[in-house]
Amino acid sequence: MKETTRLVTCSFHDSVAADSKITLVSNKIDLPFRTKRIRAAFAPGTERLLRLYFYISPDKSAPTTEPPTGDNILAQLGPQVYIVGDDTIVDFQHEIAIIEAGKYLKVYADNLDTYPHTIDVQITVEIIPWEDIEEK
Repeated sequence: MKETTRLVTCSFHDSVAADSKITLVSNKIDLPFRTKRIRAAFAPGTERLLRLYFYISPDKSAPTTEPPTGDNILAQLGPQVYIVGDDTIVDFQHEIAIIEAGKYLKVYADNLDTYPHTIDVQITVEIIPWEDIEEK
């Protein structure tokens, strides 16, 4: 019986101190997958000073002084490699297929403000059954 694709949402919630950086890491994704959607909520007062970057990485390291290892998924086509906001929800579709199993999703937050801010991000991925990879 052929396995069907399924959507899974990885949620990232934490806070980042003033003038600090933090990396939030998903659980290991043991199957091929395709990113489908990124949603980030920015609280009032963020004033576009919280930059959020999104990575696909081969390891679960979570650096706090520099960007994590892996590929920034917004850097593939656009000139802007992060998103910002203030009192808004940024919600967009962004599809990238990852054929190799065993990867991690990462949200890297760079707070340029003198106040701490919350991180509220969801990344939805579609798990790709092995049969679909082997057929291509």
